[in-house]
Amino acid sequence: MRHKKHTEHSLQSACIEWFRLQYPKYALNLFAIPNGAKRTAINGKYYVKEGLTKGVADCFLAVASDELHGIFIEFKSERGTQTDAQKEFQFAVMKTDYAYWVVRDIDNFMSAINNYLK
Repeated sequence: MRHKKHTEHSLQSACIEWFRLQYPKYALNLFAIPNGAKRTAINGKYYVKEGLTKGVADCFLAVASDELHGIFIEFKSERGTQTDAQKEFQFAVMKTDYAYWVVRDIDNFMSAINNYLK
């Protein structure tokens, strides 16, 4: 069995690569939010003061569509589950007209992106 984080990393990397090839005009509008990176206690406090927030999604697509302002995307392995902080973040952004997707495979990502951007 593959390590959960490796699986999520591979999925996220494949989705980003596909997106940038399919939608080059929006290539810079889809970006990672590296909240899960390992940090020292000192660095952690530093980044929290700058706005690092527990539970924020893995990526953000800064493209409005219809009544939505953009999409926060959380990548999860097949069996991965959201933390309480991730669920709290999801509900907070969805209340303010942002989409929030949990993506478990590249086919789901491609279909959702294509539908959102058409």
